[in-house]
Amino acid sequence: MINTAADNIVKDYEENIQFAKTNESYWKGTALGTRIDLGTIKLSKENEQYRVEILVEFHNKPKRYNGFNDSEPIVETFEEYWLALTYNEKFKRWILVDVKDCYALNKEFIEGNDVVKSEF
Repeated sequence: MINTAADNIVKDYEENIQFAKTNESYWKGTALGTRIDLGTIKLSKENEQYRVEILVEFHNKPKRYNGFNDSEPIVETFEEYWLALTYNEKFKRWILVDVKDCYALNKEFIEGNDVVKSEF
């Protein structure tokens, strides 16, 4: 169960999983790490609730197989997203409320002294 994401995010994941099951497809892969650009943080307060938006790059090796491409290799990818989180005062945790793709992102944008790296 995902307990750090808003209902709309959980619903999207559940629908994607159900769609994959219905179409007899499956995923293989490995999460390799992230880069978080702390220099891009946008903090605001709306309706007595704190909201933060931050640029995150996910480094992974994912592949969706569907019976027709089972011999294709798993390829390393880098995907950038703007993540929006709000602070839940009751549970004392940040909740993911929105994920937006960053298409055609300039790679220099997620490099520099403000970037924090994690490796899995």
